[in-house]
Amino acid sequence: MLNDLQPLPVAVSAREGESGLGFLLRCSHANGVTLSELANYAGAQSIRWMTTRDAEAFAFLAGVSPEWLITRLKYRRHVDRRRRYSFLGWDWGSVASLRVKHAQVCPECLQESMSCKAEWEVAAAPACPVHQTMLIDRCPHCGIALSWQRPAVEICCCGRYLRRSAASARPSARILAWCSAMKGRLERNSAAVVAGVRTCALPSWLNHISPDGASRLIHAFGVLSRPGERMSSARAVEVPSPDEMAVIVERGLARVGSMLGQLSEEIQTLRLLVYEPGLLRLAKQGVEAADQETARQLLKMLDGGASDPLRHGPRRGGRPAKGQLELFDRVEG
Repeated sequence: MLNDLQPLPVAVSAREGESGLGFLLRCSHANGVTLSELANYAGAQSIRWMTTRDAEAFAFLAGVSPEWLITRLKYRRHVDRRRRYSFLGWDWGSVASLRVKHAQVCPECLQESMSCKAEWEVAAAPACPVHQTMLIDRCPHCGIALSWQRPAVEICCCGRYLRRSAASARPSARILAWCSAMKGRLERNSAAVVAGVRTCALPSWLNHISPDGASRLIHAFGVLSRPGERMSSARAVEVPSPDEMAVIVERGLARVGSMLGQLSEEIQTLRLLVYEPGLLRLAKQGVEAADQETARQLLKMLDGGASDPLRHGPRRGGRPAKGQLELFDRVEG
């Protein structure tokens, strides 16, 4: 198939830390075609989920190393009859950990570098530490969710340049530290993670578990807004907006931190604020052993030191939450 393709007339240089889809969008724009047209020419069935063959075709067209592009695109496969996802050299066990349908961007970064950063495609990284601003996932002019099918990286489908709204919220120092640490973990840069742990009291386990594990742990601790709140299985795999994700991360960090040094009775109260089906799923099926062990230890603390917290189903107010974990498994897997 590659023998039938010809390299694109206008070559585009890849940039450090760039998203694969962002790079392909720049390539299509430079050559006067849409990303959909470029995908059709490459023979790709979808830009959301690639195959190795798709990545090789795109790499040939763009004149870049297939190895470079492969790690920056998203893939999915089945492992033991369960979905697994790949991005940036990491395995991901939850599709909600990645932004697949819609993009999020930092308008200031786009103005400066005209390229999309790879970490923007991780749902639990909702802010830009460089400009100390929240990312946006909707056009401030038309209000439409940002599509990868837009004309250029800095232009919305409505034709207007992406700019920040004057009403845009400012992220807290802790959110900025979390996003810096997540970027460091994605790049396997321990120094960046340790800096966040020290300066903003981020959990020390952040330097040992995978980005997927960190995303799912903080989601489990922060997604519920009030004690005993019920959450549908559909909402459990929803990807929040950057502003909503910042609230979840802030709550999750505060709740994890509050567990240390508390009495058993106080931790039991905290348990009503944790989405246990997500935490149980991570403990049983996390993509790395460290993810599973960290989730088990947190469950053990919530369960009053039970020797095997996995034998207990998720509870709300002392009653089992019927069917929650099974529903969650079906939707995500």
